[in-house]
Amino acid sequence: MTAGPRFEVRFRAGGRRRAGNPFNFNGMGSISFEPDFVVLRGSRYRTLRASAPEEQRVRVVDIVNACTDGKQVEFEIVGVKKDEKVGFDVPNPVDIEDILRLLPARQTPEFATEMAESAVFHDRIDHWTPRTPMIFALLAMNIAVYVLMMFDPSGGSPAADSAKLVRWGSNAGPLTLHGQWWRLVTSMFIHGGLLHISFNMYALWQAGRLVERMFGSARFIALYMIAGVCGSIASVAWNTQVNSVGASGAIFGIIGGLLAFIRRPDSGVPPTIVKDLRGSLGGFLLFNIAAGLVYPHTDNAAHIGGLVGGYIAGHLLARSLYVPHH
Repeated sequence: MTAGPRFEVRFRAGGRRRAGNPFNFNGMGSISFEPDFVVLRGSRYRTLRASAPEEQRVRVVDIVNACTDGKQVEFEIVGVKKDEKVGFDVPNPVDIEDILRLLPARQTPEFATEMAESAVFHDRIDHWTPRTPMIFALLAMNIAVYVLMMFDPSGGSPAADSAKLVRWGSNAGPLTLHGQWWRLVTSMFIHGGLLHISFNMYALWQAGRLVERMFGSARFIALYMIAGVCGSIASVAWNTQVNSVGASGAIFGIIGGLLAFIRRPDSGVPPTIVKDLRGSLGGFLLFNIAAGLVYPHTDNAAHIGGLVGGYIAGHLLARSLYVPHH
């Protein structure tokens, strides 16, 4: 047995966007290379027992589809019954290129297609919208308003004082319906508590960056505002006594806009990307609609109104991502 290169890595639990490992390794470990084997060493998680150090030897001939996202390295192990995916973080970014060079370069046809289409998609959005200034502007506006409300000496915290929300511009039904239509807009930038704004800003950051790059900054902000206003209108139409705040209607709207975008035959979004987006967006919508039915203070009318408004606006604002050839 010939000792080969060895690299420090960190194993984590898996998720939709992160490969785990079938060996239940967790925490720091290593990967090393021998002529016929890749050796993974780590601490195996065991229920109700202390983790135990363990070594797993994977045949080189069984490894395919090695890739990286710049932080994590992944590869698949071809099995008799099913293929298994292994992923780990590489603390030293310099090691990533060396690890990929030492792993087999074999790719399955499906994986090669997915990688090629992903590269095309990112080249296209890089061409049209390389930066996302509107996301940062929206985050800054929402957070700034929340901080200013916290330091407002006229009342308590936003969550504890509904009158304070009204003073700052919430979508208060009796006022909105009697001439103060500007509340349909201002309510989009007000939040009722730290958890409320934290969840909404995280969702906006996660979804908005991609949507802005696909639509372009000007079209994106138009989509966001149209969807948010549609959510506010739906909210006050459903309950005329509502006192509603938050960016969630607009966030549901950009999801609706994205769904409209990928339905267009000339969108320029490759098929594997469309399939992946539909899966992730469907899960997001199902989870949040179900949570809205359980949590009593959720404004489901604003969510649905924003989603529908964003979907319609998305059809009108969407562009083609195809890059013209000169």
